[in-house]
Amino acid sequence: MPPEKTVKCFECPEDLRIKILSELHMLFQNDVAELLKPYSRLIICSALFAESYLISDKLMKAVTKLWGVSRNPYCAGIYLGRLRRSKPYLIPSAMLASAVFSKLGSYVNSVVVSESGLKPFLYGKDILKASVIKTYPKIVSGNYTFVLGSDGYVYGVGIAEVSGEEVGGLKDLDLVVRNVFDVGWYLRGGTEPRERKFKIRGKRHA
Repeated sequence: MPPEKTVKCFECPEDLRIKILSELHMLFQNDVAELLKPYSRLIICSALFAESYLISDKLMKAVTKLWGVSRNPYCAGIYLGRLRRSKPYLIPSAMLASAVFSKLGSYVNSVVVSESGLKPFLYGKDILKASVIKTYPKIVSGNYTFVLGSDGYVYGVGIAEVSGEEVGGLKDLDLVVRNVFDVGWYLRGGTEPRERKFKIRGKRHA
């Protein structure tokens, strides 16, 4: 965790809030703020990089009190993900996906991978067809998709190289998901702002 004096925390501006929630609606096909109530207010905490959180009105009161004495929380509520300067404005977190899937009672926009494919993914590698066990709709080429283990745990997020319908026709060594972020990042020194996992590589379609 960086020194507290480097942390800046504030309520998300309305224009950015609308953009973020719109992206999440496309990703999950649900109103995430409504689904995760009472966690419906967005705040941004910025240090080495900017991150966004969903918090409740009750938690917002506590955060506001901290602001009143010139203190800032490093994190609060449900971690949405890391912010970017351009579209897509948010790299969604595994924590957010887990919370949404739990509320929905089902998975969406995800690939389930075998243990042999999951291990290299947790070291920053991409997902190949050979390791894909199952897909959940709707996976769109060029957009975010989540990577699950056979245990149902969300291990990260990537960019789909093909649509869900195309996966079955691929060869074993064909690329399915390009790694953007995996939870192994935290064990690889997750305070480094240059970590490539947070960079969107390749074209992302609207």
